[in-house]
Order: sequence, then structure tokens, then C-alpha cells
Amino acid sequence: MDLKLACAWLQRDTVGLSDIEDFAARCLNASRTATRESAALLLLAQSAQAFTERQSGIATNGETFHLFLARSKAYATKLRDAAESSDASFLATLNDFAAQFTTDVYV
Repeated sequence: MDLKLACAWLQRDTVGLSDIEDFAARCLNASRTATRESAALLLLAQSAQAFTERQSGIATNGETFHLFLARSKAYATKLRDAAESSDASFLATLNDFAAQFTTDVYV
């Protein structure tokens, strides 16, 4: 898994919790290899894990899943594009994603 594959995976119209758990596991596994994208993949994995933990065991409508996919796809796309642009752009986008993820988890 890399950012390009993560973006492609997030193009799905519908997913279930097990699909998102699989996505998180794939991102987490890929983040263990020290590459330029490792931190971004780790944050995507943590975001997916946090989502599945919050939604596990409760009735969740399709709109909630769609919102997760849309937000994740937006950040993955920003990260992918920034990584292709420059190191400074990539780091700034990575910091923005980390800050937003922290807000989402703790608010």
C-alpha cells in the first residue's frame, strides 16, 4: 500500500467495517517500511482504526460511511499530491492531517 493505492481504495462507493479494518491493516503494515510516505500511511491507518472503534457495535447508516470515505479520500489525495510536489508541501499537508485527526479523535 502507498498513497496512490490508498487513494484508489478510497474511491469505493460503499464499504463495511471489515473493509475499513482491512484498509487500516494494509496502511499500518505499509507504514512499517521506512519510506517517505510512512507517516502518512500510519495516520490513515489510525484514522480508519479510530472510525471502526467508534462505529463498532452500533447501528451505523450509509451516510456515516460515505462521510468517512470522502474525508479520508480528500486527505489521502492531498497527501499524495503534496508528496509529488515537494518535501515542504508534503510535510505541511502531513501536519495539517495530523492536527485534524487529533481534533476529530478528541473532540
